[in-house]
Amino acid sequence: MNRVIAPGDWVIVTPVKNGITRKSYKATAIAWMSSGKLKVQPDGDKRQMSKLVNSDDVKKLADKPTQ
Repeated sequence: MNRVIAPGDWVIVTPVKNGITRKSYKATAIAWMSSGKLKVQPDGDKRQMSKLVNSDDVKKLADKPTQ
C-alpha cells in the first residue's frame, strides 16, 4: 500500500476542534486543494456534500479499489 493519500483512496477522518477530538468517520479522498487541505466524500450517505478537511486529521485506510 502506498503511504501517500491519492484521489480515490479510503481514509478515516478524525476532526479535532479546540483540542477536542470529534467523532471520526470514513470517507473517500477526492482531491488535494492548493491550500493543503483534502477534499473528501463521507461514506454511507452519498447525498452528503463533500468536505474540506485538514490533512493532519486524516489517515489512509486503503488504496483506491481496482475495477
